[in-house]
Order: sequence, then C-alpha cells, then structure tokens
Amino acid sequence: MKKLLLAAAVASTTSSAFAAEYECPTQVKYALPSQIYSIEEINRWQFSTRIDDRGGSATISRCSFSPSAQSITCDDYEADFIARDTNVGHIKFYHFGGQFDVQLFADLSFVENNGRGGVAAGVCNLIRP
Repeated sequence: MKKLLLAAAVASTTSSAFAAEYECPTQVKYALPSQIYSIEEINRWQFSTRIDDRGGSATISRCSFSPSAQSITCDDYEADFIARDTNVGHIKFYHFGGQFDVQLFADLSFVENNGRGGVAAGVCNLIRP
C-alpha cells in the first residue's frame, strides 16, 4: 500500500510540474498551397491557439473571430499524445483524429499545423503556470 501511495504521489508531482496555460496569438499564417494571410487579415480574424497543459493531459484550441457570434470562438481538441523533450524544453501536442498538432518551443514560440494544409506561428504568452 505504501508503494502504491508513493507511486501516485510521484506521478501527481511529475504531471503537475508541467501544468500551464498558454495564449498564442498568430503572427504568421499560411494555407497551402499558396495563400499567405496578410497582417490585416490576421488582425481582423484574430487567429490564435490556446494550450491548456495539465501535465498528463492537455486541450489544444484553434480560435478566431466569428462574425455570426460577434466574438472569438474556439474549437477545442483533447491531445491524444504529448511529446516532451525535457533536454531542451520543447513540447508537441497531437490530436490524431483531426491531424492537428501544436509544437511549443522553450522560448514560447509555437507552430500550429491544422491538419488541412494550414500552418500558423507566433509567440505564446504564459497565462497560468
């Protein structure tokens, strides 16, 4: 029983050590094969990516301005797999069903692959450590 409690405590501590929330405004956006979004389009549509990293699990969200809702709305996806490079601090969040992934680098820059030929990048802000 003591071993089980110790293992649970270590797992809890390890998972919570990675917990953080990030807001990642898009600074560059491409839609392959040839569309490059202008700064005006990026500002108008307010593209962003959000990451709620809970340590052992995470929600990654793709957000933009919705004219019909007159507000920013997000599509949320649970990460199926999280790859953490503890040597350099990079994290990659995968949602396999939608071929959607977000890579967060140690310097807080990010790259979002929307799984349909679109790629966005920018720098994240740490919202909650």
